[in-house]
Amino acid sequence: MVRASDLHIASSVIELGPGSGAFTGHILANLQRGARFAAIEKCPILAREVSDKFPEAQIIEGCATRLSEHLNTENIPRPNAILSGLPWAIFDAALQSSILKEVHGTLAEGGIFSTFAYYGPHRLASGQRFRKNLESTFSHVHRRKVVMRNFPPAFVYSCKR
Repeated sequence: MVRASDLHIASSVIELGPGSGAFTGHILANLQRGARFAAIEKCPILAREVSDKFPEAQIIEGCATRLSEHLNTENIPRPNAILSGLPWAIFDAALQSSILKEVHGTLAEGGIFSTFAYYGPHRLASGQRFRKNLESTFSHVHRRKVVMRNFPPAFVYSCKR
């Protein structure tokens, strides 16, 4: 997911739903010098955990449905890349649409939105709905190869604004 996001040329990067920080360290390691990074985590316990683990990162305790508000409050420029670890397949249609609208509305022109999905649940109605939401929101949606070594197997959607 990190490789699909062109972080080496991004000046502003957002991570949605870092959880315990599984991707956060990889994101930080691949940022260009001087790039602005912030992660938005809804769960207060996980926000503290990832903040303790990566003190150099700006962790915002909040919801992805209020992404533009968080960026404005923190004076964060429009991101060139947004990476997401959110569990899309368990979200209802309204929540999926609300978050994707925020992502698209805040992402810089030509920016990349990357998120992963687990192989299997992507075939459920909510997983198929998510793919359709991506395709109706972004000008280009690319599904990368399934990583079978991951448990459970997963793949990345890479979307361009």
